[in-house]
Amino acid sequence: MAGLSLPSVLPSKPALQDTTTTPDQLQTGLARVTSSAETPIFICGFKACNRLFPSRDRVMFHRKRDHDSEDDSAIITWNE
Repeated sequence: MAGLSLPSVLPSKPALQDTTTTPDQLQTGLARVTSSAETPIFICGFKACNRLFPSRDRVMFHRKRDHDSEDDSAIITWNE
């Protein structure tokens, strides 16, 4: 996995203001810190594809279907 990374600069978009979240909702703690065991993330790094998947198997299915490849390298993850 050495040498693989996501782009440091992503395409820009105009920011949208959140007009629906209330201050009470912010205080209830909607977010929390997670771990790699609770949130599996696998990213297809093949030819700068950068699509996200929940498992290595799903990345490999995507590779075979969309890239016509069974190469199991260039997968970015924090789960392994």
